[in-house]
Amino acid sequence: LPIVEMEKEFEQIEKAGSWEDIYQDIEREASDFPCRVANLPKNRNRNRYRDVSPFDHSRIKLQQEDNDYINASLIKMEEAERSYILTQGPLPNTCGHFWEMVWEQKSRAVVMLNRLMERGLLKCAQYWPPKEKTEMIFEDTNLKLTLISEDIKSYYTVRQLELRVGNVCRQLSQILFQ
Repeated sequence: LPIVEMEKEFEQIEKAGSWEDIYQDIEREASDFPCRVANLPKNRNRNRYRDVSPFDHSRIKLQQEDNDYINASLIKMEEAERSYILTQGPLPNTCGHFWEMVWEQKSRAVVMLNRLMERGLLKCAQYWPPKEKTEMIFEDTNLKLTLISEDIKSYYTVRQLELRVGNVCRQLSQILFQ
């Protein structure tokens, strides 16, 4: 839908007070797609929220032998011939898993749409090195992340990062909207 038509549709929904019905329809449809792996007891500490889980059919599987779970979904856009990863902001205990996923999926950019803190609540662990440290090592996944550069603008920040596994490294960008 063009944006103008979409705005008109949202306005009609708002006027009719139909958002709750739409959410219930979405929830009903979603019940056809299980999230069993996300709800396993061993994976509960890898989920930020109880009610935001990847569907089993579209979840990304890590190549770890002991536990392949990360709260992330692979979304394929056939029309655009692109794929996107939708994921929660990493928890302190899943930052290494996050970068492992980025490495395994050969991602070239990370776009973060939320802040670390919102309304006084921690929404995401800081999974990139602060400017004064420039480097993070994730021992659980044998990854090293280095901050190459940081360009802070009024509404967003662009960071160039280097992700290294052993002697192999890749460069990627992180765009953080504030």
